[in-house]
Amino acid sequence: MRERALTCYTEQRIRDIHGLSKTYNQKIRNDHSRRLLELMASHTAEIQSLWEEQDRHFLVETGDLIVLCLELLVEYEASMEDILKICFERYEKKLTQLLADKGA
Repeated sequence: MRERALTCYTEQRIRDIHGLSKTYNQKIRNDHSRRLLELMASHTAEIQSLWEEQDRHFLVETGDLIVLCLELLVEYEASMEDILKICFERYEKKLTQLLADKGA
């Protein structure tokens, strides 16, 4: 059995949220992808502001950003699982390389 980055339950919840989000944006005639990107940008700014204020609500907003990012993957029919695994490997490789360069 292969290891999973996300549970089946989590993937289904994201897909359900995406469906609701896409339906809502269609009803109000918003481009769904563009709206996701706008929300991601505003959440990033809010996270930074809350973090600077030492308001731990930035953690919840970070969770919201994760949902938006996963929704964007679903929007473009990318496998959340596969993308996460690619990114895990990229981060591990890059950080290992950076640490080696610093003699750590």
